[in-house]
Amino acid sequence: MSVLQFSLFFLALLVGYVLLHLRLVRFEEHLQKLTGIRSIDDRLRGLDDRMRLLVEALEKVQLERIERRLDRLHDDLEDLREATGEVRSAVVQIPSPAAAGAAVALPAPAAAPYGARVAALVEGRLLQLGYGNLQILTDLSEVAADREVEVQVECERNRMPAKGRVLVRNGSVRDVALQTVAPMFP
Repeated sequence: MSVLQFSLFFLALLVGYVLLHLRLVRFEEHLQKLTGIRSIDDRLRGLDDRMRLLVEALEKVQLERIERRLDRLHDDLEDLREATGEVRSAVVQIPSPAAAGAAVALPAPAAAPYGARVAALVEGRLLQLGYGNLQILTDLSEVAADREVEVQVECERNRMPAKGRVLVRNGSVRDVALQTVAPMFP
């Protein structure tokens, strides 16, 4: 082997070593990035644990809110039961006309005219909807049972006057169209 061949071989060996060293440096940098991923993974696990604790705390708070609202509803229902009990006892204690006076036999009431039934239907429906101080403006004395009746009414809801109509057909309320006077006022 000549000196030239040896020099070329040594140079090729040296270039191979440099390339291998550069590869190892890049590989070490890559491994350092991977250790960073491991720390990110640990941080994500910690974040997951904290999120789980936060969700459990929020569930406890929401359950406590629901329990408070249920307790409040329970108290309101007890108050309502007491109030209806007082009304029931007041109604039961009203003496009946037969027991209060003489034993005079009253004639059986005649069948109420259809207009009175319509007025009772309208009044009942509006009371269910929360209206009070009801005034029926339509004359219901000549109302036929087989026709649709439009009843003009004035009433109040939450101390606000309202006017409108109630549509009665076949002995039942079909439509209620009431409007407060506030939008009517200029």
